[in-house]
Amino acid sequence: MKRVVMLKLAVALFLSVATSSIEKVGRGAGLEAHQNTDEELIISDSNHWDTTSLGGSILNQEQSPFLQPPDSSPNASPGSNGPWTHDPICTEYRPALNSTLCVYTDTTFNNGRGISIFTTPEIASQIADTISSLKAAEPLSIQAKTHPWTTIPVPNKGIGVIATEPLSRGDLVSSFHPYLVLHTENILSTTDEREKFLRLAISQLPKSSQEQFYDLAKMFDDERLVAQDVVKSNGFNLDVGGVVHVAVFPEASRFNHACDPNAQYYLTPDTLSHTIHATRPIQPNEEITISYTTPFRSYAQRQEYLKTAYDFTCSCSRCQKGEEADEPLHEINRIQSILGDWIPRDPSTSTESSAPSVRLAEQLIRLYQSLGLEGWLDYAYGNAALMYNSIGSIRGAKKYAHLAAESAKLRYGPESGDVAAWKTFEGDTQGHWSWMIRKSRPI
Repeated sequence: MKRVVMLKLAVALFLSVATSSIEKVGRGAGLEAHQNTDEELIISDSNHWDTTSLGGSILNQEQSPFLQPPDSSPNASPGSNGPWTHDPICTEYRPALNSTLCVYTDTTFNNGRGISIFTTPEIASQIADTISSLKAAEPLSIQAKTHPWTTIPVPNKGIGVIATEPLSRGDLVSSFHPYLVLHTENILSTTDEREKFLRLAISQLPKSSQEQFYDLAKMFDDERLVAQDVVKSNGFNLDVGGVVHVAVFPEASRFNHACDPNAQYYLTPDTLSHTIHATRPIQPNEEITISYTTPFRSYAQRQEYLKTAYDFTCSCSRCQKGEEADEPLHEINRIQSILGDWIPRDPSTSTESSAPSVRLAEQLIRLYQSLGLEGWLDYAYGNAALMYNSIGSIRGAKKYAHLAAESAKLRYGPESGDVAAWKTFEGDTQGHWSWMIRKSRPI
């Protein structure tokens, strides 16, 4: 059974389209739909298990057949195009994709850290344009030479990220480009092709980048699937060319999970970057955490997901309270439902606790903060902005619209549509449809 389960986990590697933009890939993201019966564990012969022992270092191509480049004839594309420092090496034509899949590498990108891509030639062309633009506009890379943090062993968590200086809400924690970007195909055989091409992609990176990649956390510790293991354990979903890819950012992978994180991240496809900001004050020697899943799930749902996807039991301060901490979630849902009800109602039929009001809007913000959800305050602030606007308070509407825009920037990035929408609202609250719509209702 272990052999079959391991095969299933490997086959599911690139079925990992997360259910939320804040969820990392994790092993469960591609498994949730088919993990109930033994019949569902059966795989096709094309994904057969290679029982040959590989042996040796995964960084030594001479010791491992998986690290030998795929046959470059006739599938290797001649010549080096755009920024690529290696000739692309490709699979055979795949009818399901109407394309080949190729490994592209630029060892000079990112201040010499390098980047490897495994995707279609069409998407690679788009990424090549991005890399060329970034090189022209950002010759020193987005990575700062110093960081407000360091990595150290954390009890029961492996490696973690610890602040080395005080951080305030909105402070930049890190911003990095990936070492590896992979198409989320599900057509290559697990050991014969996918692992082979992934290892080729890593082997073409500078030696220090290879070592950092293989030093990342793994869940299965099976050398036959080590590259896929690293990707599955550390990947983030990144939309490139309208297709979901998985990107590995080694530094970002060191940030551990918490259901009440003190930092928030977003990914920017246009710059191939992963950026983290503090969402509340962080003191020196305090661990910096992000969330691997939506924090609006119940205690039981979060624990089940994290155990399935990452094989750990969360013991953050919120989870230590168990189901007791679910009550504020129920209250959040109740208040958001009330504030989101824009159907005119007779005020005489409403009670103080059931009618939309600025009191409820302010209470919603406090509930988010009580659960450590400062990274998602844009929604609470937005509700408050609309509530204040609906009863004709320009000052309140502008205050919370500004806060919603700032919070959305931490969650989605400065160029996101949410940020632009709240800035537009702040600039013309009276021109918004919500203006004075609840003026006759109790506040």
